[in-house]
Amino acid sequence: MTPIERAARAMYDTVQPEWDWDDPDAEMLRRMYRENARAAIAAIREPDPYILEAGMEIMRNLGPDEADEARTGDAANIWRLMIDAALG
Repeated sequence: MTPIERAARAMYDTVQPEWDWDDPDAEMLRRMYRENARAAIAAIREPDPYILEAGMEIMRNLGPDEADEARTGDAANIWRLMIDAALG
């Protein structure tokens, strides 16, 4: 499931409409939730100082000789820390 899809479903779950997400006739509503999720993610694309600081925390500790696997894990952690900062 993509981040857009997860966000759309989270919005749906928050509203808890009377229709089922998987209802074949609800494609227009699913599309609306996906577009809203895309708009929300686009709106937070630019980080604020708190989000930047959260991402920099891991980067400060990332050595130049670390393996690509560690870098991938750190990239995921940076993303999570930055999102946590945005939510905080």
